[in-house]
Amino acid sequence: PTSTGRTKIRSDVHRDKDWHRSVHIWLVDTSKERVALQKRSLAKDTFPGRWDISAAGHIEAGGDSRETAARELAEELGIDDLQPPSYVELVFAFTCPAEQADWGGCNCYEDVYFLERDSEECDFAIGSEEVMDVKWMNIGDFE
Repeated sequence: PTSTGRTKIRSDVHRDKDWHRSVHIWLVDTSKERVALQKRSLAKDTFPGRWDISAAGHIEAGGDSRETAARELAEELGIDDLQPPSYVELVFAFTCPAEQADWGGCNCYEDVYFLERDSEECDFAIGSEEVMDVKWMNIGDFE
């Protein structure tokens, strides 16, 4: 995606269905074949009360994708032990367009990252403004 050079507040971006950038982080335990999911707060403007990926957030104008991913993990799940400034533990996978504004979401280009953790040793400190619950789910249980 190419920047337009314009900035808007989040609520206006969502209202106007503007395309913007975000990060999505999948917290995975590959040895046990599990993924962490979060239940979004009822106060969220997109997909309130729904189960979602491990963590996500908008990239601010001029912001860095990898730094945003680290910040969102800390804010939403309390995972704050990543090593700045490179955050090498975050594995960038791909960027994909997600047109979801008409489904209760927003239109964004999602930078997708993976972070490996042991599900039995990973302690969460949920950011209650954004997240109601978090759980590990066996990948084989997805339909």
